Amino acid sequence: MHVLLLALNYYPDKLGNAPLMTGLAEGLVRLGHRVTVVCAFPHHETGRVDPAWRGKLLARDERNGVRILRTWIHAPPGGALAKISGYLSFTSSALAAAATVRGVDVIFTPSPPLTLGVVDDALARLKRVPFVYNLQDLFPEAAVRLGVLTNPRAIQGFEALEAWVYRRAHHLSVISDGFRDHLRARGVPDDKITVIPNYTDTDFITPRDPAGNRFRQSRGWQDAFVIQFSGRMGYSQGLETVLDAWRQLADLPDARLMMVGDGQDQALVADALADDPRAWVLPTQEREDLPELLAAADVGLAPLRHGMAGTSVPSKLFGIMAAGRPVVTGVDAGSDAETLVERAHAGLVVPPEDPDALAAALRQLYADRALARQMGADARAYVVAHHGQQAVVAQYAAMLEQVIADHRGA
Repeated sequence: MHVLLLALNYYPDKLGNAPLMTGLAEGLVRLGHRVTVVCAFPHHETGRVDPAWRGKLLARDERNGVRILRTWIHAPPGGALAKISGYLSFTSSALAAAATVRGVDVIFTPSPPLTLGVVDDALARLKRVPFVYNLQDLFPEAAVRLGVLTNPRAIQGFEALEAWVYRRAHHLSVISDGFRDHLRARGVPDDKITVIPNYTDTDFITPRDPAGNRFRQSRGWQDAFVIQFSGRMGYSQGLETVLDAWRQLADLPDARLMMVGDGQDQALVADALADDPRAWVLPTQEREDLPELLAAADVGLAPLRHGMAGTSVPSKLFGIMAAGRPVVTGVDAGSDAETLVERAHAGLVVPPEDPDALAAALRQLYADRALARQMGADARAYVVAHHGQQAVVAQYAAMLEQVIADHRGA
């Protein structure tokens, strides 16, 4: 089959859905399928289009057997309005680029943005093929919970668009049972929904001995207890909670903090830790350095603000687990993220935006290193069994083939 994948972010972007969609596309190619990707120019880490692509409208590329069409996006600095501007600009340029792709059997699009569902529908009609919409987060619900989207008319408009996309999509894939419940509550029938969890490359990210780790050695932290956050530093992570919790751990002599990533709150983190000799703030690292980076930690952090765990599952959870490290996550009770961590015995769950609880959980793992190591081992075993890349890509391939068969038989 020939899959047309529309994705806002793709390689070489390092954060967001980029690694997931890159691995999915390349995994489908390894299974013998054709994949053409239409994506925006790289911009996700800084919020600005990378210099190599500025001033262009379209760039053609190929990587690991995947044909890539990179298109223009308006990516000004700023908050929610700037992000919406980027979404709308990519929606228009993606439609123009994708319309030129021939011989497509199925269209696949991850969220965000929701507006790509309009592109999917137009392309599906034009090419007479089905489209599958993949929910990686829940919009506009997430934006409403964060307080980013407050205008009642805007909320009503986006909710109407959401319902329209769900109705027009030939099939919907979601990453958790909680997301499936969200669709059911909006009247989507069960036979239109497939649950496929996100994956991590457990052959690439493997447990490594922290002794000799080059990140730890470069700071003289060989014998330290290293707490690490690695990922996008955005509003939804609520990193003020991490900073507040870290201040409570000043009495732990060999505790150290690594904050790795980029995003709108990176400056806040860097300023807060600028004079702290026990902390280290790094930009997003290259993908090939990820296994070594994750191995530098004794415990990984995956925080979210109140309400966010119901609309997303932190993808960083899977990387931490694959590295054989325990995780401390601040998420809402009853969320898919809580279920994952507790089912896997992968770490500790605390309430979101609660620095006291976060500090207490970190103290517990600091004091009981044997428990931390056991949780890391259990996390690794669980993610290999349930979230390995090959198994998940095979599930996507089977779903897409079935959608194509059903459409042709209709």
